[in-house]
Amino acid sequence: MNTTRDLVLRFIKGFLIPTLVLKRKVHFPGKRGRETLAEHLVQLLYFAEFFVNKYVPPYDLARVREYILAHDMSEPATVHAKRNGFDICRFNASSELIRRKKELERQALSLQRRQFPELEALATMSDRYEEQEDAESRFVKAIDALVPMLNTIIDHGRTNHIDRITLKMWRADREWRIKLDPYVFGYYKKEVLPLLIAREEELFSEPPQGEFKLE
Repeated sequence: MNTTRDLVLRFIKGFLIPTLVLKRKVHFPGKRGRETLAEHLVQLLYFAEFFVNKYVPPYDLARVREYILAHDMSEPATVHAKRNGFDICRFNASSELIRRKKELERQALSLQRRQFPELEALATMSDRYEEQEDAESRFVKAIDALVPMLNTIIDHGRTNHIDRITLKMWRADREWRIKLDPYVFGYYKKEVLPLLIAREEELFSEPPQGEFKLE
């Protein structure tokens, strides 16, 4: 019979620690290695608090926080993460792995539901996040795409140079997500995009020969 202590330790070992150690394919200033999922979540939590209070979009911050905690919760439990220690990054993964990403995450979330029924409310928020039916979920998806680039700007493009990510590649994969929220997109279009274009050589990998830079 499992004691309360056993259940708590199983949760820490089976959920918290994998979240703490799972690596993402991005860096942030001042850190030698790649950021972890836990570091990413903390950044989003504080950034959301700052952005909503600064620009005053009519969002429920409590719901925003729940979406942040839930939106990547299944990633550490995927077969890929357990095998490789990294999440699935569209800039580095094979087309087959990208195609299977959602399937692997659904399987992982189903496993987490069985292992940790205490997290059902968060698992439900994860489902709702994928549906993108309310403003708060779209806001979180937008800042999820934007914040890593803000780190990369401060970090002088380190991630993009290491992983050979061009401005054209990044915009094709991330910009549509930022456009999901009008407040985030407004900030991005006015303050961030002009800087990315002006500092393209510093912040991004060189385009392949024959590919023109974006003006």
